[in-house]
Amino acid sequence: MDMAEAEAATLNTATRWIRVTGVRGRFVLFEFTLGDPDLMVEMIMPVDALLEFCDAQHAVLDVADGAVGAFTALAHGQ
Repeated sequence: MDMAEAEAATLNTATRWIRVTGVRGRFVLFEFTLGDPDLMVEMIMPVDALLEFCDAQHAVLDVADGAVGAFTALAHGQ
């Protein structure tokens, strides 16, 4: 087994995180991580879709310090 196979074998894909990094209008910018914090994809979607995605993925939701106010306002419809 080479190094890549060994790492893939130990990757826990059940662990998932969503980190909100910003808000643009009615859209939320975020990073989605699956199993390894170094493996992530940047995504953007409306807040309702993000919350559904978070629930469907059973992901831990985290909001970056710089995005807290804007995300909270958007999520609460303000």
